[in-house]
Amino acid sequence: MPKNFFKAIGVMVGYIIGVGMFGLPYLISESGLFIFFILIVGLGLTQYFVHLIYANVILVTENYHRLPGYAGKYLGKNSKRIAVVAKLIGNYGALLAYIIITGIFLNELLSPFFGGSEFLYATLLFALEAAVVFFGIGMLARAELIMSCLLLLMVGLISIKGWGDISAANYSLVDWHKMLLPYGAVLFAIDGNGSLPIVSKLLKRDKKRIKQVIRIGTLIPVIVIIIFTLVIVGISGPNTTPDALAGIQGSVGNTMIFFALIFGIITMVTSFLGVSESIREMLMWDYKLNKYLAWALAVFVPFTLYLAGMKSLIAVISFVGAVAGGASAIILILIFLKLEKLKDKLVLFKRKPGEVIISVLITIFVCGIIYEVFNFIIR
Repeated sequence: MPKNFFKAIGVMVGYIIGVGMFGLPYLISESGLFIFFILIVGLGLTQYFVHLIYANVILVTENYHRLPGYAGKYLGKNSKRIAVVAKLIGNYGALLAYIIITGIFLNELLSPFFGGSEFLYATLLFALEAAVVFFGIGMLARAELIMSCLLLLMVGLISIKGWGDISAANYSLVDWHKMLLPYGAVLFAIDGNGSLPIVSKLLKRDKKRIKQVIRIGTLIPVIVIIIFTLVIVGISGPNTTPDALAGIQGSVGNTMIFFALIFGIITMVTSFLGVSESIREMLMWDYKLNKYLAWALAVFVPFTLYLAGMKSLIAVISFVGAVAGGASAIILILIFLKLEKLKDKLVLFKRKPGEVIISVLITIFVCGIIYEVFNFIIR
């Protein structure tokens, strides 16, 4: 195996496993297991296909870009603008989700000792994060991989510790009225596109190894999410909380929850720093903003949304997953169709998916965007 093969897997798994996983148990307790397995399998396969497309685009393009750069190169300026909007919605939405969940986790961790509220803890931690981004994230951002691995360990320990408290009566099979509720959150939870430029660099554009990493790096999070969701819902049933952990405290014990909260907070903080730095760099490099304005836009836009009352973790990850994730996937599929017409450009595909499959996927993503925008408005 190449030197960085397992590191590349770790980067992709660490990128995918995060805030989206914590919101899924609540949604699955509402919609039912039947819907969950249809979505996690169907969207898991879909995301694997989208991951391959993005990696393929990276491999056949001479210089490294982010999605807006590739969209501009292959589809034109209008597609680039759409990709920029999708990227900003996705990144700002992710930052907002990090602010929300770290406020929840810190409140659960510290309020028994010091009092306070989710808003207070979210604001204090945001101030610290904004300062770190301003002065430079340095080594702290690179700690995301290690913290994500520790978070996976805590998921395993929670599953083992709580296994005996699972009750079959806590699972519902399906609620057809709520069958689409988890769509956006599932899409958000298994989206690993942002890790693929790093994976490609680590593996020096080795086509065979990159495809292997994508296969493994997509499968592992899907398995982890399935196990985590089944355990949480099996323990807490209709009492499952939006952050997943509060509802199982009596089953796995205070000590386990304590460490899970700490690792969860650290993972979300390092993710916040990495995503906000990505936005800051894009604004500086692509739009020539000065570093102070770029920093302010990168960190204060999501916090302003939080101050404006957007504090529902479920609503945020569902909207971001369906809208930003869906739009990005459509752009990548359109790039795939463009590459399909060019000679020797589909380097990761031995078999090309038929027009029917492509049409079905685009239809699913378009319908998902429409549904989630409508659902977000009426919430």
